Amino acid sequence: MTPAGTISGADGAGAKVGYPSIWRPAYAYVPGRSPRHDDDLFDPIKATVTPGPADLSRSQVWRMGLDFLTDGYFWESHELLESVWMACPPNSAESLLVRAIIQYANAGLKWEMGRPAAAARLLGLAEAMGRDAFGRGGVVILGLRQDDLDQLAKTVSVRQNVKNIAL
Repeated sequence: MTPAGTISGADGAGAKVGYPSIWRPAYAYVPGRSPRHDDDLFDPIKATVTPGPADLSRSQVWRMGLDFLTDGYFWESHELLESVWMACPPNSAESLLVRAIIQYANAGLKWEMGRPAAAARLLGLAEAMGRDAFGRGGVVILGLRQDDLDQLAKTVSVRQNVKNIAL
């Protein structure tokens, strides 16, 4: 792992590097609690996706999607990562890994929405998808290792546990 809250990836480079990866929306969207972002807000970032696993792992949209997840922008992370998932080869280890990470984002969002049972179910799904992805794809997928995915899972789980303690 690199500095607090970043995912190192197999290349050793942290996800939180360079501009404009530091940009964040004014707030994290939570349905029922905050206004939804404009539909086109993320279009310039999504446009950085390029087909092919090697290019996807270096794309701005991939890195920012991971950053948004670790920073608690769960809905926003899902929005970005969905474009990465759609660029993955169908039924590939890469596709499965991105789906797992999207489910971690969904779990975080469900927790923020006050739906802990749904969050727990999604965490289980994400974990199973991640295991399957690495079982199919080897040690490194889209620049991430299993321990990087485990750290993403902990990020979501720890946020839930901290909120429980604060209540």
